[in-house]
Amino acid sequence: MFTTPKIFTPKSSKGRSYVIYNYDGKRVRHYNGNCLNLNINPNQFTNIKDRDRLAQQLLFEVNSALKSGWNPFEVESEKPSLKESLSIILAEKLESNLCDLYKRNLKAVHRMFVEFLPSSDLNGKCDSLKLDKVETFLNKFQTSERNYINRRRCLGMFFNEMVRKGFATHNIVKNTKPAKAKASLHVPYSDKQLRGVLDYLKCHQPNLHLCCLLTYGCLLRPHHEIRLLKLRHIVKDFAQIQLSGSENKSKRIRTVHIPVYIQDVLRERLQAIDDPEANIFTLTSEPYSVGYFNLMWGKEKIKMFKEKILEANQTIYSFRHTAVINVYQKTKDLHIVQQLLQHSNMIVTLNYLRGLGEINDDKLKDVLPSL
Repeated sequence: MFTTPKIFTPKSSKGRSYVIYNYDGKRVRHYNGNCLNLNINPNQFTNIKDRDRLAQQLLFEVNSALKSGWNPFEVESEKPSLKESLSIILAEKLESNLCDLYKRNLKAVHRMFVEFLPSSDLNGKCDSLKLDKVETFLNKFQTSERNYINRRRCLGMFFNEMVRKGFATHNIVKNTKPAKAKASLHVPYSDKQLRGVLDYLKCHQPNLHLCCLLTYGCLLRPHHEIRLLKLRHIVKDFAQIQLSGSENKSKRIRTVHIPVYIQDVLRERLQAIDDPEANIFTLTSEPYSVGYFNLMWGKEKIKMFKEKILEANQTIYSFRHTAVINVYQKTKDLHIVQQLLQHSNMIVTLNYLRGLGEINDDKLKDVLPSL
């Protein structure tokens, strides 16, 4: 508990101004901003007007810090600097079970943020950073809503962790301007396109063909679930795929049924493989890199465009979107779709279907008021 901070103004110009209040029954005085790692020194000025202006600034900063939970008796030297805090958190995240793309984004934001801030901010405490500095940094990424959102989210993670660890009292990124990405309509495949693309890939890119089959038939994610599949994941005579919590995005044990048309492809490919740790694409213990399927798709989509097999905005993920629409139109059951996609809750599933344009307003026509 603390009393309202006030400014003590000396009667003569030789006296010193300070901010005074009681904290847990103890009197506290601040003659400058050193306690908050701020360069505020009202008593360095003999001009009364300048001294009073800086005293008001000191009062504001002390009051804000107290309201944010700052303890004036806490030994500030025990807390790491902003630069040290950023490094500690990045190192922990790089050692955790996160996808490679997210880790790369965190490393990039960390590098750019450290390069952007002056040494005075980096060597200061986390709570000393000003909002305008953070906003100026984030404004560099307003080339698109998605770019800005991703950079803001990554930077916010660092400050969330600082608060959780006690390095900071508040997440300053939450006070920056949010942005909302414009919804884009994913283009699913028609039945004719689906067969056309799969037939083409079967002849020209067998690995990509199997990836797209699994994306469609098993609704797995191509780059971080399908790419890393091993022989040991395929069980019950090629009828199921079993993934542990660390091997899929939901973080739960996942069992996926394999359709017969995929079982036949897997048997033909893997019948001579004995090593349970063999990757189903490389047939060795090492998987392809994260961008492998994107690279292969990029090469083949140009040819498929020319042959009019493919439309704009149709990608590997369009196979998963097409499968979801197929299941939803067949069942009209959100719970089944949620289970197949392994979403954490129904809201995520609803947003997913809205993003595909499947939850639309056509059915509202029948309930409009009549006259």
